[in-house]
Amino acid sequence: MELDPPVDARALKSRSAILAAFTRLAFEKRLEAIRIADIVAEAGVGRATFYDHYQGKEAVMLAALEPMLVALGSVASGRAALSYIEGMTAHCWERRVLFRALLDSSAARAIQRQLGEIIRARLAAMGLEGSASALQATGLAAAQLAMLRSWVGGEAQCTPEDMAARLIECARMLPDTRP
Repeated sequence: MELDPPVDARALKSRSAILAAFTRLAFEKRLEAIRIADIVAEAGVGRATFYDHYQGKEAVMLAALEPMLVALGSVASGRAALSYIEGMTAHCWERRVLFRALLDSSAARAIQRQLGEIIRARLAAMGLEGSASALQATGLAAAQLAMLRSWVGGEAQCTPEDMAARLIECARMLPDTRP
């Protein structure tokens, strides 16, 4: 039986500081205006430490969005709890100015690509692999993000609970894999 390697407390502290710094800066500046130097200064870490943990600003952004993307990806399995997705949509709504800016930024394609990968991995875990599932994963990621973009942008109005239900309905474009 293999044991997981010990968690390096310093590495966790550095990663946490970088993510927190990015999040604070994202509330103050447009994504395109945030520089690595800004993140490093805000986090109180060295540039080399930053690059030990992240390849660049986009990687930090995706790490910061990971809980939201994992929630959206869980919808693809058809087993996502409505309350879990409602929590994510409520979070997005409370921070809609930030999410609107992110989903309208140059990083939107990276966000969609990452979500597509998460969905593709969920489909593979369910035994669905190949070019069809890749296309379906990409389509579902695009559809979910388009729904969120129009919602946080004020084009479509509903409650966070209704948005969660619509996101779950959106996953019906995938084949039903429930036993």
